[in-house]
Amino acid sequence: MKKFFFAGSKNDDSPAGLRVFEFDCANGAFSEVGAAEDAVNPIYLAVSADGTRLYAAQEVAPGGDGRTGGIAVYAVDEPRLEKIAEYPCAPTVPCHLSLSHDGKKLVYAEYSNAWTGVFDVTDDGLLAGPVAEVQHKGSGPDKSRQEAAHCHYAALTPDDAVICVCDLGLDRIVCYDPACPGGEMRELDGAGCRAKPAAGPRHIAFHPNGKFMFLLNELDSTVVSLRNDGRGAFVEIGTYPMLPSAFSGESKAAAVKVSPDGKWVLASNRGHDSIAAFLVDDVGGGLERKAVNMLAGKFPRDFEFSPDGRFVVVGHKLSNEIAVYAFDSATGTMTHTGHVNSGMVKPLCFVFSRRA
Repeated sequence: MKKFFFAGSKNDDSPAGLRVFEFDCANGAFSEVGAAEDAVNPIYLAVSADGTRLYAAQEVAPGGDGRTGGIAVYAVDEPRLEKIAEYPCAPTVPCHLSLSHDGKKLVYAEYSNAWTGVFDVTDDGLLAGPVAEVQHKGSGPDKSRQEAAHCHYAALTPDDAVICVCDLGLDRIVCYDPACPGGEMRELDGAGCRAKPAAGPRHIAFHPNGKFMFLLNELDSTVVSLRNDGRGAFVEIGTYPMLPSAFSGESKAAAVKVSPDGKWVLASNRGHDSIAAFLVDDVGGGLERKAVNMLAGKFPRDFEFSPDGRFVVVGHKLSNEIAVYAFDSATGTMTHTGHVNSGMVKPLCFVFSRRA
């Protein structure tokens, strides 16, 4: 069986920052089959449940207030992409976006100026809004990275009841009401949580059962397992290091993903150039690190499981390549398949098509 996946990158120095690849689920082989030549610096991607729309956080034509960061909507006719709309929403390109599970909302996070906001998704897959936005204020103890607030991730909980925003600068997960009463981003009382000072919350991944949430902290290279008690109440289960204890160099955590079967949490290290694999206790929600898989390339900013969980697509950002690794679901180990594409400069993000 073959599937398509989409890859994005900044393309200031190279053409076609948004590309389409055909992926062979039998052996992990892949090849480029399409591109959107008009995509400008697509940093993060999301695809609709029916696979007909691709949403890209990228540079767009300035709005009336001069914002050039926004969301572009592409019609998907695999492997062809056609940009059909774009919407300015932030001073700079958002670093993250995601769709609600019912497909009716899109949320985004912008790093440099700490903006986050919500769009409504129309029946034809276009956007209305943003219906609400807010700019975070404040700082944290790490003056080199937390000199100000920095929104790094925005997504809804599995029941679509809460918007969760990771703020790396504030060491917080801030939770908002997705109904946006009065057209405002209204913070939910008693919701969210604080990370350890200078931990730097970057990304979240939810377990398929919705009961557990896994927070990746960029600055201290840890994954925190939390119990999701609903309405933004998250209770810490444990904190787990991503790096070997003997490592003393510089490294920054990047992405966290849960395997399709919910058995594994993977988290990437930029600098150590590895992906840590944690076995999930599906009853208690705790993690056990089983492997730290060294990669063949440098700076894994993002990666993605294949739909069946047998392979992991990794962007070696500073090696200017995309590589595929076989994933052993019994041990958590990853093995380079030898399938590599070196035609994309600094690959940043990946998402597989939802189409059967």
